Amino acid sequence: MLSKKLKHIRRKERTRFKLKSGNLDRLRLCFYTSNKYIYGQVIDESKRMTITSLATYDKDFKDFKNKNNIKAAELLGEKFAKMLLDRKIKDVYFDRGRLKYHGKAKAFADSARKNGLNF
Repeated sequence: MLSKKLKHIRRKERTRFKLKSGNLDRLRLCFYTSNKYIYGQVIDESKRMTITSLATYDKDFKDFKNKNNIKAAELLGEKFAKMLLDRKIKDVYFDRGRLKYHGKAKAFADSARKNGLNF
């Protein structure tokens, strides 16, 4: 039986391999959750640099008591989509890393799609 950590590592490697085997003309939208906050950032793989980032510890999330739940993930996805559309970025790859595609990751992705991002 595989350990939980090994499952995370395999899932992360599989996700990254699928993303890197494609074209590098799209930016990568990374999603990460810690025990306290939810983070998102857009990375340009060809230049190896972060374009923009947003997290639930920012001032926009001051009203939230719990900054690491599904409602916070939905709001973060919405704000991220608006920020990227203002910068004329519409097509990105969604990199969920080691996370399964449910819960917060799914809420973030669905909210970003609903507000205009393509991935």
